[in-house]
Amino acid sequence: MSKQAPIKRSLQRKWQKSKPKPTNRNSKKKSNGIGSLMENRRCHLRKKKREVKVSKTDPESGLLVKNERERVFAYSYHTACDRNGWILQTYVTAANVHDSQAFFVLFERVKREIQSCPEAVCVDAGYKTPAIAKYLLEQGVKPIWPYTRPKTKDGFFRKSDFVYDEYFDCYLCPNDQVLSYSTTNREGYREYKSDPAVCRSCPYLHQCTQSKSYTKVVTRHVWQDYYEEAEHLRYVPEYRELYALRKETIERDFADMKEKHGLRWTHYRGLEKNEAQAMLVCAAMNLKKLANYLWKAKHRPFFSFAWLPILPTFFENIVYLWNKMGFRHSSETHFVNSLDTKFDHTFFCFSLS
Repeated sequence: MSKQAPIKRSLQRKWQKSKPKPTNRNSKKKSNGIGSLMENRRCHLRKKKREVKVSKTDPESGLLVKNERERVFAYSYHTACDRNGWILQTYVTAANVHDSQAFFVLFERVKREIQSCPEAVCVDAGYKTPAIAKYLLEQGVKPIWPYTRPKTKDGFFRKSDFVYDEYFDCYLCPNDQVLSYSTTNREGYREYKSDPAVCRSCPYLHQCTQSKSYTKVVTRHVWQDYYEEAEHLRYVPEYRELYALRKETIERDFADMKEKHGLRWTHYRGLEKNEAQAMLVCAAMNLKKLANYLWKAKHRPFFSFAWLPILPTFFENIVYLWNKMGFRHSSETHFVNSLDTKFDHTFFCFSLS
């Protein structure tokens, strides 16, 4: 073996050590100072960025995720009726718009249409938010909504097991320990946190939290007082009877829309055309109801003018809607719930009253 062989090997090792290593995008960058903080912030925002899917055939529709199997681009139909089932208002949004956001637009149109506020509004669980409770109670309207089951895991304490002390602004846990105020998050919820030193030795820890830091967090909305006031209205006998009319009014309208008027599937693309179709269907349903009432009263619909005062104002432009499929603002409600109807794009009907 020649003397030059070990020299060549040593040179090769030195060259390999000095050779720059290939960078891996997935590997974490080791940097110090402001640059590393900015880079970590960018990575956090990149991960947190919500991915919104858009339909190529109808960009105005929204993705509806109803369960694990059903994912479809759809529209939401929000409809308003009174206690007799007369449809007074309809409003169409993309399916990815939450019900509580559409409520404010619908209610304002109702007020503008009837030029007053209803005494009570029966809403479904989708509209059960502190913001809607505050909005209605400040206007003297009674929000009536259903009972919703607690979403706590089995075997854990419910939120109702933690007592709120209004004077000291704190919560008391089942072990009589204090959860003091910590901060208010961007969603408007005040956070109350426990002392981890106390929770670490608590006998109810396994029923309270699974936090690795032994800290229990209870949230309370800044408008929780309005929410609790609306919850108390559920127990008033008068309002319980009023809410029971839902199944006789708006649910019946939903069934007729789907089974008799072809709203189980939509045939148009775009919010404007879908809203025009909804207005025409609601007008047809009101006319059928009117014809039944007049027939029972032994009136001839074409020679009687008794029907004129009760027709909603959106019938005035029915010819324009039919020819142009244009957009028209709408009116009121007493019961709020959701109808899901399917087509190329599935849509919902909600109603107020």
